[in-house]
Amino acid sequence: ASAELEAAPPAMAAKSPARSPISKSPACSPSRSPTCSRLPAVALVGVARTMDGAVLARLADKAASPNELRDADTAVSQLLSRAGRLPAFPGWKDRLPVGDDLEGAPISVYALADAQALCVAFAAVRGARFPERLAYGLLQEVFDKACAAESEERLSEAKAGELTAPMKGRLKELMKSYSDPVKADKVTEVHEKVDAVKGLMQENVKKILETHVSLEVLQTKSDSMSTSADQFLKRSVSLRREVQLRNIKVKVLTAAATGALALYLLLPLLSD
Repeated sequence: ASAELEAAPPAMAAKSPARSPISKSPACSPSRSPTCSRLPAVALVGVARTMDGAVLARLADKAASPNELRDADTAVSQLLSRAGRLPAFPGWKDRLPVGDDLEGAPISVYALADAQALCVAFAAVRGARFPERLAYGLLQEVFDKACAAESEERLSEAKAGELTAPMKGRLKELMKSYSDPVKADKVTEVHEKVDAVKGLMQENVKKILETHVSLEVLQTKSDSMSTSADQFLKRSVSLRREVQLRNIKVKVLTAAATGALALYLLLPLLSD
């Protein structure tokens, strides 16, 4: 503005009121200005290719100052350089703080590699109290909702900035959903609680099924033991009867032999 005023004709400069030169103010800080706290939490989000560090898609908040974007882009370049040097492995993640409460708004830039380490999602968030797990949750959703619509071949061969237009709508929606960290964090907590309850229910169902299987096994064993007991009882009764018949036969034979012996001994006496 001051440059335009200097380049204006003398007549226009005389009519125009004097203006103070616009200085480049540091990034907005909630402790310095109450309007800063109303800025969206996400200042920048995008996707880059791990191999060459090419930024395939990038979307910045319209309210972000040039200083914020410059610092955030510098941090993104540093993180992509780290990812390229390692090289980044599946699930690799890193964080780089930009500024602090004294020099400006505390901005943190997060980076996360996908499951194939093909791409790295990055995001610059405002505020030191933005939960780290929420930031990585945002990056994971970038993969799930934005990158999932693109083929692996296209992600590998796309030029820098080529995917900004196709991903713009999805990235904008993610930035909006994470613009309020308190609200977004509550939603995340609810999702985590639901997942925890779901896991607990699945574990309970698994235990019930295992218990049901155990009961079935016990029932089968009980039936088998009952059948074996019945067979043993029948065999014992039959054996007892056989023993009784043998005893009777032995007694009859013993009595017959005793009678025959007595008769044999009495025959001489009877003949006399």
